[in-house]
Amino acid sequence: MSYHGKYAAPEDILRDADLSRAEKIRMLEQWRDDKKAYMRASGEGMEGEDRADLLKRIKKALALLQE
Repeated sequence: MSYHGKYAAPEDILRDADLSRAEKIRMLEQWRDDKKAYMRASGEGMEGEDRADLLKRIKKALALLQE
């Protein structure tokens, strides 16, 4: 299951009651990894704060699930 096109924000994944905890973690990890790769490819994250902010929100959502 992919987050692409289905979720606008990491918090949307957290709120999705149809997903198991493991599915949420997998999706957030995939999103995190995709964002990190994109940021590296676009000049080490120099593209803008919105991308860095999104990455922080993804990491925060993952931390909530892994507590």
